[in-house]
Amino acid sequence: MRLAEIEATLPADGAEALRRAAEAAGLHTRRVEEEALLLYAGGNAPRVAREFPLLSAQPSMGYPGDKYQAGLEPIDVIEVTVARLVADVMGARFAEIRPTSATLANLAVYTAFAQPGDTIAVLPDWAGGHLSHHEIGAAGVRGLRVVELPYDTEMLDVDLDRLSDLLDGERPKLVVIGASLMLRPHRVGEIAARVHERGAHLLYDASHVAGLVAEGRFQTPLRDGADVVTFSTYKSFAGPAGGAIVADDPGVMERCSAAVYPGLTANYDVGRLLPLGEAALAHARSGGDYADRCIANARALAAALAAEGLAVVGGGTDSHHVAVDVRALGGGTAAARRLAEINILLSEIGCPAPDGPDPAGAIRIGTQSVTTQGFEPADMPAVASLIARGLLEPTEALRAEVAAIRRKHPP
Repeated sequence: MRLAEIEATLPADGAEALRRAAEAAGLHTRRVEEEALLLYAGGNAPRVAREFPLLSAQPSMGYPGDKYQAGLEPIDVIEVTVARLVADVMGARFAEIRPTSATLANLAVYTAFAQPGDTIAVLPDWAGGHLSHHEIGAAGVRGLRVVELPYDTEMLDVDLDRLSDLLDGERPKLVVIGASLMLRPHRVGEIAARVHERGAHLLYDASHVAGLVAEGRFQTPLRDGADVVTFSTYKSFAGPAGGAIVADDPGVMERCSAAVYPGLTANYDVGRLLPLGEAALAHARSGGDYADRCIANARALAAALAAEGLAVVGGGTDSHHVAVDVRALGGGTAAARRLAEINILLSEIGCPAPDGPDPAGAIRIGTQSVTTQGFEPADMPAVASLIARGLLEPTEALRAEVAAIRRKHPP
């Protein structure tokens, strides 16, 4: 096992062990900046730097104007300003920006709208339903019963024809859409109408597409009918690591915020807020340019992968995500590991194939990082060629070609 291997080689001296860990950090950083294609769908190349590191060690419990610690009036200004920026860019009235991850943001929503033993309905794992939506993750921590939404593998969305029967039979308190693989927008309005008719709430997890939503692309989940939206503040949003919750209804946000504090957080990392505000402002000022470039790169890559003979899931994409069905190539885990050997860094994902969905039958590609690094649609045929060849036989020659393409767009 990798864990045992690392532990066996760690020096007994703590300082020497930490020095080696720092070397590993530097090695990976250089790899990403100079040699690798960073195609993880769940990350980004940093667009904003952290300021005022002392804030990360600053306790701040409670709400602006009502803090447990005295003398935090400047922190109040930071919290209110950044919450306002995030809410505005996400098309919302209110934002809760204290969660340290989207998983905790989701847990806060579960806590607000469901009691232990209640039922929630979520997307299947093979359709991109996130761990935090299922009993293995945050939903299970809350003690919720989880049922899977019916899914249309042709539309790559909830099966509207079967949704009403599921809702009537299972009576979920909360329905969760938004996924780890988002090739097409959800039909949020039609889903919301059915959910609300039965007195339930609709959560849209925008973790992967928040940057597109913030720039007015892909879809507008709150305006279309979702009650609450959660998201990761990195990934396509391109801010620091963390999570957020946005909503329009003050009652909804009050319940979610009460779950965040004092339910799930006490102190939190204030130091991440200014970079988060900068990321939100960058989206507001982009005019959709960044989102458009991410989508254009993804569409060009999908077309180039198909031209290489690979099975592109859904035939293409409307987002910054691309997925390739690799069931015939040993599955997503093996395929991702082969590509990592030549420094193409991506991950497995569920394959919502009409002839047999597979929870790890595809690889998932996100274009947000390479777009941040300056890649353009003209670069995508070469990237697709390397992916296709690397899936069959990773070699040192291919690794050198990957490095050459990366160095076309230096940090």
